[in-house]
Amino acid sequence: MSLALYLALVRLSFSDPVAAAERVTSLLDSSKARWLAFGAVIAVGAALGLLGEILFSLVTGVDLGPAASPFLMAAIQGALLLYSAFAMAFFGRQFGGQGRFGEAFALMIWIQAIMVGAQLMQVAVMLMFPIIGVLMTLVLFGVMLWLITLFTAALHGFENLMLTGIGVVVVFFGSAMLIGSGLLATGLSPVLLTES
Repeated sequence: MSLALYLALVRLSFSDPVAAAERVTSLLDSSKARWLAFGAVIAVGAALGLLGEILFSLVTGVDLGPAASPFLMAAIQGALLLYSAFAMAFFGRQFGGQGRFGEAFALMIWIQAIMVGAQLMQVAVMLMFPIIGVLMTLVLFGVMLWLITLFTAALHGFENLMLTGIGVVVVFFGSAMLIGSGLLATGLSPVLLTES
């Protein structure tokens, strides 16, 4: 995908998510294409996440401890992306949607691709304006939830974005609590994961 097409599709994702969803699912219309794109966005995202963590420590002086393994970060991001695609398809269908996992998977890959571009901008901003770069994390989190809302509605044909957004937030935080509880129950924690 060329940079021009990437930027055009990013703009379309916000202005006309239904058309963007159709374009994304047509570009990633095969299992092979989806898995190749999945591997690419996860690898780049993990690398940028590690770079962002290092820069955060440098510009703020906060010691975050040993850097997380990029392979572990990639594995976690990959698992979360797969779960997000499942949740987008499964929970949407519980409310009358008709979207399938393959389409949801393609859309979540594209959302991750957008977030990778945003991470790249954040890294550049952090080098010049450290505080703004750190604050961008909250903005990017909001953008991610908004994109998931837009594409969930586009995938399933939902017209009420407010209700869709509420559903996305409830599923997101409910899943986070369940996953966090599961990690604690098994004796794992972010600290243990980064030190392994």
